[in-house]
Amino acid sequence: MNRRCFLQSAAALAAPARPQTPRPEIRTLPVEFGSAKQVFADWYFVEAGYGLPFFYREQQRRQRRPQFMPYGVTLRVYPPLPAAAPALVPDTPTDGVMMGAYTTLLKDGGKYRLWYEAFGTLTSDEEARICYAESDDGETWRKPPVGSVEHEGSRNHNIVFKGGPGGTVFLDPDAPPAERYKLIHLGAVPLQEVGGRQINSMVFGAVSPDGIGWRRLAKPILAHTSDTQSVAIRDQERGKYIAYVRGWEPRTRAGYGGRRVVMRTEGDRFEAFGEPRLALALGPDDPPDADIYTNAYQRWPGARNAHIMMPAIYHRSSDRVDLQIAVSRDGVRWERPQRSAWLPAGEPGSGLEGAVYAGVGLTPAGRGQWMFPITRYATTHNENWPELLGGQRHGAIFLPRLREDGLMALEAETQGECWTQPATFQGARLRLNCWGTLGSRVLVELADADGQPSPGFSLDECDGLEGDQLWQPMSWRGNVNVGALEGRLVRVRFLLRRARLYAFQFGA
Repeated sequence: MNRRCFLQSAAALAAPARPQTPRPEIRTLPVEFGSAKQVFADWYFVEAGYGLPFFYREQQRRQRRPQFMPYGVTLRVYPPLPAAAPALVPDTPTDGVMMGAYTTLLKDGGKYRLWYEAFGTLTSDEEARICYAESDDGETWRKPPVGSVEHEGSRNHNIVFKGGPGGTVFLDPDAPPAERYKLIHLGAVPLQEVGGRQINSMVFGAVSPDGIGWRRLAKPILAHTSDTQSVAIRDQERGKYIAYVRGWEPRTRAGYGGRRVVMRTEGDRFEAFGEPRLALALGPDDPPDADIYTNAYQRWPGARNAHIMMPAIYHRSSDRVDLQIAVSRDGVRWERPQRSAWLPAGEPGSGLEGAVYAGVGLTPAGRGQWMFPITRYATTHNENWPELLGGQRHGAIFLPRLREDGLMALEAETQGECWTQPATFQGARLRLNCWGTLGSRVLVELADADGQPSPGFSLDECDGLEGDQLWQPMSWRGNVNVGALEGRLVRVRFLLRRARLYAFQFGA
């Protein structure tokens, strides 16, 4: 014991005893559920518990029993349902010899809209053009002649933009009508030095009232070379524009470098983004020959605090590309919940065995389903040269399906449970998106911060849910109204038997 600790201890022993007064309740809110959808992208709001309570008085009070311990549950990633046939193939002259990997899918005004890249000769990235397709049902697609861009002396085609590769589209809810659609892409610039690096391409933007007729912004929006898929959104909560672009580690004076990584940047205006910073890179658990080729960033649909990437992982030894999953709570700190391929390239002989890339746009596809665009290739990454293709057309866009929120789930193969952190909620119902096999059951208890069941909402009183349930309200002895606990600190206790819990939501 050092001298200071000795003197403090002696003073404490000499001081007269003070009457014990109860400590005031510390009202902490690690998380707030509100009325937002909560998804199991990580353990963020799940209580870690104590096998032995931390404080001695708690050990005495609880007779040293474990406190809020999760058991028997895991977080698991699930692959999409494969699409048997492509939605789009290069079957028109404007599609050229290859459909590019950088696609955007949106559902707007009851119509599905898809923007995709096409290449005429593959001799230069600058020949990339963005084409447009649409569908009423997500199954049958058409490539309407929109007449917005002249190409080879004609406007009778579906090309909507020419000017650089890597383009993706997003809707800006805060923009004036003339700029409701926005596009981010790479463009050539005269060779120049920026931040000690020599670059000859930068990230540009374009705006449109309808996604068809585009006006390219005269100046670059980011002085950075991102020679692949660049993705941007409007973050309404923060009042910022956010973009995810390519980076390299280490990065050379020429602006390129070693392994490819994902970088993040933001700006108050779409016309001006700040210096990109590292967002996602491969780590020591990954093979030494791999890169992150594209990011396919998107918000988790309907969730306020969940973000997704579907990064394409380029394996240099085999020259093949497959997809993984990355998740984030804030879009800044990212985790990959598994290192194996979430969506692999096709099997040998399938005609799809070379590479697979994800586009942008997790989109509703009927009740309880999402779909999103991917582009598959028979050739591997470095086989995409005109001399190797022999004039054949190349690439196809597929639309695989996912269960709504079905990227990840809290799962118990037999039986398990967990508690949430203390939180408040808004609303009078607790709805669950869950699934279970034969003999499954999901039970919920609403307890106070100390873990004591709220009267009328205990596990014993819970009616539970079985099988496949999409946003079904939970009930306790027939009562679905949890409004009596609105605004109070509660812990939600989940008990799962042979079941998956994808998401839950308090609300109306």
